[in-house]
Amino acid sequence: IAGNTRRITQAKISAASGLNHFTALGLTYDTLREQAGDLKTLQILPETQLSPHTSYEVKVHFYPRLNERQYVVESTGYYKKGSRVISVHPLKALFQSDQ
Repeated sequence: IAGNTRRITQAKISAASGLNHFTALGLTYDTLREQAGDLKTLQILPETQLSPHTSYEVKVHFYPRLNERQYVVESTGYYKKGSRVISVHPLKALFQSDQ
């Protein structure tokens, strides 16, 4: 049980790292919309490895039901053993541009 808890925690920490990485990029809503074009989902960061077992990927979603200039950033953290995914944790945050 302790090992499972540790692996789940590592996936959660990886997801948080992805969200922090995205925030540090300082991308504006206009830049993201330009990159996305007509797409509703844009992968911003491909799978980025933190350690031999942990990684994350980050996507931006433009949902039609959100208010104007709002978007959801989804960071998915992984704990892997070799090529097998042992634990996955998605973390989502709503962003809004005032510009």
